[in-house]
Amino acid sequence: GMGGLGKTTLARLIFNHKMIKEHFDETIWVCVSIPFDINKILRAILQSLKGPGGYDNREILLRELKKEMYGKRYFLVLDDVD
Repeated sequence: GMGGLGKTTLARLIFNHKMIKEHFDETIWVCVSIPFDINKILRAILQSLKGPGGYDNREILLRELKKEMYGKRYFLVLDDVD
């Protein structure tokens, strides 16, 4: 939808809600920038889970994400997606 309508504000309220934090093992918020870069998004998700690291290769990113997320419930918000 159009910018300025409050979508991010509403998403933040839900993201920070106590019930969400209790229900999901991980909550992840990623701001998607233009130009869209899948490796950057994957890296941001992984860094949210594990902290900073040198995850430059897509294969490594995907393998590490799978390992980190396997068997967990996660709540992922991709903000500013056009």
